[in-house]
Amino acid sequence: MSLCQEHRERERARPASPLIPHTSMEVQEKSDLVYAPRAPRRIAWRTYVLLLCVAGLFLWRGWREPAPEANDLRDRLLHETATDVRCRLRTAHAQTPECHRSWHERLAKLESEYVKVPSAASVRAALQRYTTEHHYAGEPSDKASALRLIDEWSALLGVESNDARARVYEAGSHESRAQMERPPTDWEDVRPRVWADTYAVWLDEPVDASVSVVDAHGQAVWNASLAEDVLPEDPSSAQGLPPFHGYSFSGNASGPLVYAGTGSPADFAELEARGVRVAGSIALVRYGGLFRGLKVRAAQEAGAVGVLIYSDPKEDGHITEAEGHAPYPAGPARQPSSVQRGSVQALSFYPGDPSTPGRPSYRNATRAPWSEMVSMPRIPSLPLSYANARRLLALTQGRGVRADDVRPHFGGRIPDTEYWTGPSELHVSMSNEMHRQTRDIWNVYAVVPGIVDHQRIMVGNHRDAWVFGAGDPSSGTAVLHELIKGLGALLATGWRPLRTIVLASWDAEEYGLVGSTEFGEDYASFLQSHVAMYHNLDMAVQGSSLAASGSPSLAHLLRGVAQASNLTLDHVAPLGSGSDYTVFLQHLGIPSTDVSFRRIDTDPVYHYHSNYDSFAWMDRFGDPGFHRHETMARMWGRLVLRSTEAPLLPIDVQEMAAHLWDAYHALRRIAPDAALPWEHLEAALHSVHDAADRLDRAQHHLEEEAHKAARQGRMPSCHWFQSLLHMNKRLQHVEQALLDKKGLALRPWFRHLGVAPGRWLGYGATTLPGLTESFTLDHGAHAADELQRLVAALHRLEETMSRDRF
Repeated sequence: MSLCQEHRERERARPASPLIPHTSMEVQEKSDLVYAPRAPRRIAWRTYVLLLCVAGLFLWRGWREPAPEANDLRDRLLHETATDVRCRLRTAHAQTPECHRSWHERLAKLESEYVKVPSAASVRAALQRYTTEHHYAGEPSDKASALRLIDEWSALLGVESNDARARVYEAGSHESRAQMERPPTDWEDVRPRVWADTYAVWLDEPVDASVSVVDAHGQAVWNASLAEDVLPEDPSSAQGLPPFHGYSFSGNASGPLVYAGTGSPADFAELEARGVRVAGSIALVRYGGLFRGLKVRAAQEAGAVGVLIYSDPKEDGHITEAEGHAPYPAGPARQPSSVQRGSVQALSFYPGDPSTPGRPSYRNATRAPWSEMVSMPRIPSLPLSYANARRLLALTQGRGVRADDVRPHFGGRIPDTEYWTGPSELHVSMSNEMHRQTRDIWNVYAVVPGIVDHQRIMVGNHRDAWVFGAGDPSSGTAVLHELIKGLGALLATGWRPLRTIVLASWDAEEYGLVGSTEFGEDYASFLQSHVAMYHNLDMAVQGSSLAASGSPSLAHLLRGVAQASNLTLDHVAPLGSGSDYTVFLQHLGIPSTDVSFRRIDTDPVYHYHSNYDSFAWMDRFGDPGFHRHETMARMWGRLVLRSTEAPLLPIDVQEMAAHLWDAYHALRRIAPDAALPWEHLEAALHSVHDAADRLDRAQHHLEEEAHKAARQGRMPSCHWFQSLLHMNKRLQHVEQALLDKKGLALRPWFRHLGVAPGRWLGYGATTLPGLTESFTLDHGAHAADELQRLVAALHRLEETMSRDRF
């Protein structure tokens, strides 16, 4: 029996009733039933007859096994019919109008119930728990935090508790894949499940480090104190870790000191143009601008033998000692001894475990040798405080070129310090001894089964931190706690999400997005066919200003949840890299978002990746009262609920098409005189724009049909349900159309031709990256080939938007 025949037979068998169905749902999605009020005594007997019919349908369901898509439709309709019966029975006896809710009213009701759950007190308590000890990836406390999270999430979601260690599986094992991929096999198989997967990844940790100034005889005349100060007002600072760079080169280096600004390729080129010799030097660079791993790579390419990176007050806006603010803990300015740790893997070339590029890091994985790890540095590096940097900058006074003469803003703002390029007369000696080995990491997951399993909504935050990580990432982990607590409260009322929700706590993000990348490489084909979108939360709170980045197709969704939370969101920026959305968007083509409260120039200085990114700092300066945490938990919950409960996937193809046009105009401003067949690209963009308009009109038509059916007191046709099914399939796959299997030049892992992290930005996004970087970085090389690849991708996008069947 066909799907539509099955539907028609049920309609014929259904007893006459005063039901007035009203739906805007797809074939697998919620049917909103709106009922005309009738006297309870006149409908009671029909209700009981309908209840018997439903029971018969469930018995019939037990032995018949239609296709999966038919299962989704049948289960959805049976579930809604059962809901209908329960609602009418309650109405008959209590004479309440609770059956009159539309889908929008149901969602509003869900949101209103959810937002009652997150609280400042609860999220504060959660953050305090998560920051009691350091937990960088692979150490024993990291595993302990994963096991605690399994127990905590299980309790919040109502999962039967047992030994958390029994729910830790080897990645790639049958048990692991069954937990992640298993769809509900029975109507009762809807209980959440919580577990952890273990990947064996290549990590390093510090053994010893030093920085010294040496005289002509090689004797040390000054030794840097690399440790951050212990502050009595910040109790956890006494338990801090030594500063180091993850994935840094293990070795020694010595040479004259050269100050090189932010360490960008342009900075090193400017030094060379002004006769400042970088080759053979130790480069001193400040944080800011590009990702730290690219600073090391640029210094390496310029011939430096070592790199020291420090945090300059220039990045602190108006909250500096020079402007009258006391340093932490007495005030909101930067603590002079604070040091920013971090990975120096070249993330914009390849993220994840560098020993298993493009494939998951199982315990028995074949690993690449060091010489083939393209994202690894080849010179040593260390992070420094600005207190130490001030002593080193004194070596360059009056030597080389004054910083202001190199270019504007080349220098920094350390008090009582002049910035000169050097090279210094005395040499700087540095040692960085690292221990490298394969170590276990633990990704924690929870699956909340929904009615529709192949349009999953994924939500993630990383758990590992360089030290305590009150802002990065534990503010996000605490907000995720509130989200799960809210979902658990809804589940306790009998709610079941329309789409399956997958929650993830990633490990080893700080080393280079390792946990999420290995997961994405492990489940690549499954994720592309079963995940509709990914919502990321890293640093939920580090300042006062709401900021959001995301796929253009999800920008309207972000603006909507911000508005519903009484927040202003002026701009949704494109996603580059720097957090766990990278593998989803840039490698797999799954639309993604990332939100946070970010620091602005008048906020207290956030001690990023420092011992002072602590609960004490957050409680006193970052978010006193924890109201931003509470607000973020409510907003993020709305984002998840609207993603999972919307009848049509909330993917806006018109905004996607408009963004592509904007990116094209920006590209033409970069290369106005390039002799390329631009008309081919313009024609492809016009085709995408027209297809997006047609798809948008089709969406509106489906909504109008649902309203029309409701007004006429009937259920929409089976054809309407099927059209909605195919509409969602198109929406789910539009982002993937922009992927190219060959990837980008020099970095094939990045496959999205619409957006990528800039090759020499790391964090920041570059739109139309293949063609754009052929002009900005490669002097127009292969531009014609890149244009042809982009045109082909746009044709795939137009075809995906226009397809009737998948």
